[in-house]
Amino acid sequence: MLISLAAMPLPEHYAIGDGLNWDAPWVDVCLWTELPFWLMVDNTTIAVECEGHEFPVAIHDNYFELFFGSATDSRNSVGYRGPIKKREDLSAAVREVMNQHPDGPYMWRKCKTYLKVGSRCNEDVLNAANRKEPPQRANGAELYLAELCRGHIPVINKLIQAYRLATYDYFAFEVSPWDVPHWMIERDGNAISSMLVNYREWDAKPLIFNLKDPTPNEKPRVYKLIDPDELRNRLLPVATPGELELLDALNLMERGDYSGAVRRITTAIEVVVEQVAGKAMEAAHGKQAAEKFLNSTRMRFDERLTTYQKLTGRKISEAQLKRLKETRNLRHKIVHGGYRIGPSEVGMAQRAVDTGRWIFNWFENDRGRRDIREKRIAFRSLGRNLEAGIFRPKITPAGVVLSPIC
Repeated sequence: MLISLAAMPLPEHYAIGDGLNWDAPWVDVCLWTELPFWLMVDNTTIAVECEGHEFPVAIHDNYFELFFGSATDSRNSVGYRGPIKKREDLSAAVREVMNQHPDGPYMWRKCKTYLKVGSRCNEDVLNAANRKEPPQRANGAELYLAELCRGHIPVINKLIQAYRLATYDYFAFEVSPWDVPHWMIERDGNAISSMLVNYREWDAKPLIFNLKDPTPNEKPRVYKLIDPDELRNRLLPVATPGELELLDALNLMERGDYSGAVRRITTAIEVVVEQVAGKAMEAAHGKQAAEKFLNSTRMRFDERLTTYQKLTGRKISEAQLKRLKETRNLRHKIVHGGYRIGPSEVGMAQRAVDTGRWIFNWFENDRGRRDIREKRIAFRSLGRNLEAGIFRPKITPAGVVLSPIC
């Protein structure tokens, strides 16, 4: 039977996650992820208290991954994780798949430290992820599970902090979604994979299809951002002062170091303001006066900003000025107060970095450089996690809580 979409009533409201039962009961789960380094400690389970809730975290250094076919960075071809076993000792389900493909290949990979965090999950989400559900439910469940895992990164970092303080191990560091992109949500021996960073799931460069004006027999092209000849011509570009810090801020946002991103975008703006204010003072009063001005205002950013506007006649908007002050105050809180921006505050960090980029453009006042940054943003966004923080994961005394979109 054919159903006319035109005849179907449109919903009054729709948001990602609407198809899930947010009031379903909680069920116990175990969240697995591999650290990019070893914790030099014997296998054990440690209770980690975070925001008033105690999470049991099991530490394993004897885990392996068994790849069915090629060994991929996405881990999509992994069929077993755990201590290495003989084929006959693997589960019946794993052996059955291997028997169906007797020629393999099958490859073992030794893992670094694996962590398994005891937590909870919405039961309806697990049901939606385990079954063949309508896209509205399946997509919402996939995003929910990724947000659930992302919300436990502060728990892992609490353990890593304690380990670093106790050992001063030079190789351990606090992790972000980029460092721990692969997760497993386990319940009663069944597991669901979850990927936190879309880019980390690429095992090859994406293919771009021409959907607008396709020609007969037209083949998709491999995703690229620049031609080789153009890259050769730009091999020795002169970056605007502060531009490399701006690039770092954009990259740190994608890697999940939100505090670092706010610090870098603030530094980028302060560096470019020093450059343009110094140039304006030199043009008006000479080089010696410019050097004296920069030395005397080294710790007075507001005076540099005011002087620049007075000498050039350019005036930053009140909205941009307000956002700049908010970002600088946030940076001060991070640097001098030890504040860490958590997974539930991704939007705040992204706003600071995006508006900081626009403010940088204004001070730089170079249309060519601005166009490189601001054009083709949608094309450059392939692989980004634009949904990060959408369900606002938060650790409470009862455990991790996620909230639907209001």
